[in-house]
Amino acid sequence: MKTLSLNILRITKNIVCFMACTILLLVLFGCAQSPQHDEIEAYFRVLDKIKVTKKRQMIDYFSKIKQTVHEVDRDEKILHCFTVMRNYCNSNPMRTDAPSLYKLEYEMDVHYVEKYGDFYDILFIDNKGFVFHSIKHEADYHTNLFTGQFSDTQLAKHMKNNPDSEFVDYEFYSPSDEPAAFFLKPVQENNEMLGWLALQFPINKINAILSDHKGLGRTGEVYLVNKNKLMLTDSRFIEDSTILKLKIDTDAIRLALTRESGKMIINDYRDVRVLSSFEQFDIFGHSWIIIAEIDEDEAVSNHYQKYKKFYLPRIVEYYTNIASKMNTSGKEMSRSIKGKRVDMNEFCMTRSGEVLETQGVGPCTSIIIYYPKKFGYLAHISPKDEIYQKSLLLKYLPWGEKTCFLEELVKRIQYYDIYPYQLKDLQFVVIATHDKSLETIIDQLFNMGVNLAQIKFLYNPLANYANVAFNQSDDSVYVEWLAENRKNASFFENTSTIDSIGTMVKKITVQ
Repeated sequence: MKTLSLNILRITKNIVCFMACTILLLVLFGCAQSPQHDEIEAYFRVLDKIKVTKKRQMIDYFSKIKQTVHEVDRDEKILHCFTVMRNYCNSNPMRTDAPSLYKLEYEMDVHYVEKYGDFYDILFIDNKGFVFHSIKHEADYHTNLFTGQFSDTQLAKHMKNNPDSEFVDYEFYSPSDEPAAFFLKPVQENNEMLGWLALQFPINKINAILSDHKGLGRTGEVYLVNKNKLMLTDSRFIEDSTILKLKIDTDAIRLALTRESGKMIINDYRDVRVLSSFEQFDIFGHSWIIIAEIDEDEAVSNHYQKYKKFYLPRIVEYYTNIASKMNTSGKEMSRSIKGKRVDMNEFCMTRSGEVLETQGVGPCTSIIIYYPKKFGYLAHISPKDEIYQKSLLLKYLPWGEKTCFLEELVKRIQYYDIYPYQLKDLQFVVIATHDKSLETIIDQLFNMGVNLAQIKFLYNPLANYANVAFNQSDDSVYVEWLAENRKNASFFENTSTIDSIGTMVKKITVQ
């Protein structure tokens, strides 16, 4: 019996050990694997959630505004001002001897600030379209909206053709020189139509709700489009205002107008591939489309960072295969291309179309950073730089002189050479005979807001060193790979044929 118990105990221990090893292997294997479809779906779920949240915030805000509008025809101060000002304008529009009216105007201004501050202006309009009073006294003050210079505005058309329509959708309202919507409230007395109170509502309140990019990373945004496909909010990526100026005719907009909601990967209004979640909804009888999007490149870059131990060896293998297929060119770059020399631990910048070159990139790394057709930098970075320190502990050890060329160079470019929205247009070409610095370079650039689609890696482990040149006039990169005794040299010059690291990650993901 004792022997049997010991055998059972040993078998139990073996089973437990086997299960523990199996779990450990599954964990390790799972860490190295790349979920191929779940990642995109996870991004869509985030976009859906943000889209719904933003839509709810807007609807709640408009509900609050609507409640205020519904109270205006019971506001005794507003109605008193309407009656007094209307009667005065009908009798003596010059107002030269009416000090009491100035007092009424002041009281009305105070009341407006206290109760109607969400509105940009309030227009007091009679039944013939004459604006006999307003808070702001802008260009529409004392004009006739039915017959005057502003008769072609949506406000005027609604009052003439749809006098009972409450909400006038956003348009560029020239008297205020900005986009505006209106809430119209008829004023009646003894069943007689006296005119309207037009509460002018600016777009900046809605713009502020959607311009909060929390949870949307570096490239995500939420924006509104009306039924005419005009953008109702400002773009995150365009310096000037896009409100009612930018027409958007993407697949997402077209589908939203037909089937109301959906999600897909599309080319957006910048012709950039994005993950897009969209929905058509109704606001006071008008159709709007809300769109939440994030650049596919950012999603891919975040995916790589999460699973980089899986991707790095495959990326290196891809670039190694490219190097192995290169043929000896029979020409030497040093003889065919001459330019401004960049030595080790130096970088140089050009805008004038000149050539930058560096030689002897062996244990070092060369990096080219350029903005297409505008400027370029060439750096030659020694093995003492931070890009070789994969461990944070090694990075901050007190001994040794370490440089941080890449980080300092990108910060310099961001400070002196580009606007923040132009960072996505920078191109990075890394040239090395080794892959020792690649992981850290990607990490540093990612932390500074660069996506993998902006990075290319020219890598040849068969070479001992490389000579590198960059011609800013056409953004061309030349690399001469050389082995010992200058034998087995190969020459590479067309970087457009090389996939970016972002493209490589996408290819690996779908395999």
